[in-house]
Amino acid sequence: MAVQLAAASVDLVLVARSSDRLEELAAELRANGGGSDVEVLAADLSDPAELAVVEKRLGTSDMPIDLLVNNAGLGYEGPFHTQDAAEVSETIGVNVTALVRLTHAALGPMAARSRGQVILISSMASLQGMPMTAVYSATKAFITSFGEAVYEELKGTGVVVTTVLPGLTRTEFHQRGRWNLEKWPSVGWQSAEEVASEALAAAARARPEVVSGRVNRVLAALSGIAPRHLRRSLIGRAARKAQSA
Repeated sequence: MAVQLAAASVDLVLVARSSDRLEELAAELRANGGGSDVEVLAADLSDPAELAVVEKRLGTSDMPIDLLVNNAGLGYEGPFHTQDAAEVSETIGVNVTALVRLTHAALGPMAARSRGQVILISSMASLQGMPMTAVYSATKAFITSFGEAVYEELKGTGVVVTTVLPGLTRTEFHQRGRWNLEKWPSVGWQSAEEVASEALAAAARARPEVVSGRVNRVLAALSGIAPRHLRRSLIGRAARKAQSA
């Protein structure tokens, strides 16, 4: 998203844990972008003190933020009862607490200016509880519900919240979460660039929600038809098979 926004000459504030990688990306964007200004803010959103720094930046009146992209997220694979308690807390902290607090910090100033956009990155996993990734899918269900509600609250204010539901996406996410992908489907995968493009296009059209990828849109439509117990059983079977690979 940063690359695509920079190409459109949008000024950016980049937030992530690794300052070295942020600086590297910022230098690339400054060199190859459309003349956009790039600010770097290294912060671990699972740390309350560092999260507060990002909140403060969102409320800065002399350098207002017109678009907030809540893209930070993580999730660990495995049976819930065997997961490390610290990793469970970290998942909820980043996927839910940080997202809600940053959205709250951004929306007040945006509403006061009668303009602004927030993008929430949810997941296809939000459409059904997923065995072996129970906490992750539950946090994403929260995001989808939260985004839908806040979108409706803000109607007519000039501020729009767009919730994005990607499916399987080629990033470092799965490696960090120790997901075993050997027996996951080989179809339906998207690149990060494809998801970013669809997300930004949906936000530009002020859409409340978008499912990225043609295969995912078909699956999302089917999920609204199939009985919930059947979906749970099928996903559980696939998840256990992947775990045993």
